[in-house]
Amino acid sequence: MKAVRILAATGCVLLAAGCGSGGKQAEQPPSPSVSATSASAASPAPPADKGPVCAGDSAAKGFHVLRGGFVKLPGGAGNVSYKVARSDGSARSAVLTNGTGLGSAEAGTQAWTVKPGQAVTVGGASFRVAQICTYRVVLTPKGQKNVTESPKPSSEATWPSLVDGRFRLRWHVPDNEYSGQYSAVVTEINPGPRADIGIASRDGGDAAYRDARVGDTLEFAGRLWKVADINVGDGTPAESSSHSGYVDLRLIGPAGG
Repeated sequence: MKAVRILAATGCVLLAAGCGSGGKQAEQPPSPSVSATSASAASPAPPADKGPVCAGDSAAKGFHVLRGGFVKLPGGAGNVSYKVARSDGSARSAVLTNGTGLGSAEAGTQAWTVKPGQAVTVGGASFRVAQICTYRVVLTPKGQKNVTESPKPSSEATWPSLVDGRFRLRWHVPDNEYSGQYSAVVTEINPGPRADIGIASRDGGDAAYRDARVGDTLEFAGRLWKVADINVGDGTPAESSSHSGYVDLRLIGPAGG
């Protein structure tokens, strides 16, 4: 099965022209840049993460930096992004940068390889790395001051719409919260199967989960999700074919922390 991909950036899935924001799905989603019949061979699958899924204090409150996304920190610290997840089978570490994580690296960008419990200073503000997961890093401000509450679930109780506890994301068609707060879309499906899932959010809760596999945990909209199924389909866009690929996410519960 050849790769199915689009080349649009994750950020355009939220409130971009053609992506739509008044309903669950884009009214006029952009055409895919590459079709299944003309796509090049699928990129080789990276090795599966060795685990553990999370390390550190699971009950810690703090700023949730989602995988492939960024958040704006207080105290003039600026943005911090979660760029790289690492594990050796018994411990976890992560690479954080002081940028948005979008586009090419800019001059002056700093990077930190951090472990659970480690102190890190970003833009003159001090934080403790409370927890590292495959899908997020939790940063607690030094002295426990200005600690955010747990991420709130999406404001629309009807989003996302679940069927038997599952949220189905179809390739290439963004599923938007009615208020325009969140947008989720499958941007690529490869053999394996594995999928790239992009999340955009007005409040900085963006994420880019690359090469997600069945059984992986994701976080967005203040909730945790398990990848329950990946269907590669026949490689045609979802808006024109009922045989397009999709990803099913099963709701686990609140993001916590």
